[in-house]
Amino acid sequence: MTLIREKASSLTIGYGGWTNPTPTFFRVFMPYVIQRVHTPGHKHAFLPLNRDYLPLGLRRDGSVTYADYMPTHGVFFARDPAKFADVFWEPESGDQLWLYDDSPASRVDYFARLERLMSRQMDMVK
Repeated sequence: MTLIREKASSLTIGYGGWTNPTPTFFRVFMPYVIQRVHTPGHKHAFLPLNRDYLPLGLRRDGSVTYADYMPTHGVFFARDPAKFADVFWEPESGDQLWLYDDSPASRVDYFARLERLMSRQMDMVK
């Protein structure tokens, strides 16, 4: 089944700006970007972040220090994920790798790209 652009877009729009405080599941629990976090002993350490640039599952409640979440939320890749083909939406740097943006086009194949990412060799939190 193919998602049409409007349906794909509605999955990830979040909560309509700052006026509606009820977040969607997608905004809080699904990866929006993976952020490189320099972690001793790990060459390719990344933290999956939600649409609010917080570790997955966290809601807006002030700022966080990403390094504090690496032991519980970090992902350690065997290879540099910036070089993975057909996973990230318009990758520009190796420090922040987006899975979607504000355009409906970026969301149409989100789950296919997330599946490709999850099939890569990585060590999850131990």
